[in-house]
Amino acid sequence: MNDSLSKRLRADYSNVLVAILELMLRSGIEAKDLFPICTSSIKRARVRARSNQVNECGGLVTAALVLDAWHRNRRYLSAKGTPRPVRLFGPAPSVEALIRLQKVRKRSSDVARHLKAARLIVPCGGRLYMPASDVAVISNKDPLVLQHAARALSTLLETVGRNLNHTRSLAPLIERFAEVPDLPRRHVKAFQTFTQTQGRTFLRTINDWLESRRVPRSSRKSVNATVRAGIHAYAYIASNRRSLSSSNNRVA
Repeated sequence: MNDSLSKRLRADYSNVLVAILELMLRSGIEAKDLFPICTSSIKRARVRARSNQVNECGGLVTAALVLDAWHRNRRYLSAKGTPRPVRLFGPAPSVEALIRLQKVRKRSSDVARHLKAARLIVPCGGRLYMPASDVAVISNKDPLVLQHAARALSTLLETVGRNLNHTRSLAPLIERFAEVPDLPRRHVKAFQTFTQTQGRTFLRTINDWLESRRVPRSSRKSVNATVRAGIHAYAYIASNRRSLSSSNNRVA
């Protein structure tokens, strides 16, 4: 690796760390508490690098699965096919029972309380609750924001690392982007609307495919026979800066 490339990689990795640390500071973590967290993370990274350890699903993923299931499971739908109000706790149909169907390791009652606190489910009278949406949209003050950002970055880097590892027998996973360096600002709102519409359709199609292939709850298959799989799509709008490529439009 030549010196210029090494410096460039260091700068890129430094930017990643700065973004994570900035997010942690904005989330209320004290600067003095970052040092032990970083030290512990370095130790864990060494272990993961040797064993290829993978983290289990986090709270935001569980929330997304629950909200999606509420819009699919016939027991939780009205005659018109819309989500029906259910109790927070207790046997099905309830939020707690729906969470149990997602095979989460945390206590279903605790997850239900968190969904309520994050206002991902809202009261609708008679001690019943409804999903606020079919997707998990969270407040910038919720701890799940930090978890979401960390998981998104971790998953992206995992995919890049897997694709660069030529010893693996699996074909490369999709990791692409489409970008232009000079979109006129007047098109930003249209870009937001277009990507929201296209992204929602794309993710719904992927989610349908994944859901139809999940292991049935009654199955005795070992967890070692399954993997966590999915796709993450996001749009971005950044300040104008000199492109690293001489091309005006890049799709990688």
